[in-house]
Amino acid sequence: MMLALAGSAHALAATSKDAVQMGGAKPVAEQIREVELAMASDKYSELTLENKSAVQASLNQIRAQMGDHERIDQVAPQNKMAIFNEQEKVNTILTQGHADSRLVCRREKTVGSNFPTNNCMTVAERRRATENARNNMRDVNRSQLIPLD
Repeated sequence: MMLALAGSAHALAATSKDAVQMGGAKPVAEQIREVELAMASDKYSELTLENKSAVQASLNQIRAQMGDHERIDQVAPQNKMAIFNEQEKVNTILTQGHADSRLVCRREKTVGSNFPTNNCMTVAERRRATENARNNMRDVNRSQLIPLD
C-alpha cells in the first residue's frame, strides 16, 4: 500500500515542473523548510492568504504526527496515513499556486500604434483580467437592454 502511495506522490511531482513537492527521501523537517521558503518567494505570489494558512496548518499537523522522528518510515502506520494526507493537501495547493504564479509575456500592439510592447502578467492576473472584461461586457449588454423611462 505504501508503495502505491509513494508512486502517486512521484507522479504528481513529475507533472509539476519546478513546483515544491512534499514526499520522497528527504527528511520531513527539511521538506517543511523548503515549503515555507518557497511560499515566501515569487514562485507562489498568487497563493491566497487562505491557501497559505491551509498549507501552514497542514505543515503543523505533519510536525505533530512526526513527533521526534526524522523520516516517515520511522512513524507508526496510522500516523503515516495522516502525514500522507496532509502532504497531498500541501502538494495540491502548491501545484496550483505555482501554475497560477507563472509569468507569461506576450508582444501586443497597442491600439493607435504600430509598435508592439511586451505585456507580462501571471497566469492568475491574466485570468482575472479576462474575467473582468467578460463581466464588464455583460454589464454593458444588460444596461443596453433595460429601457430608460
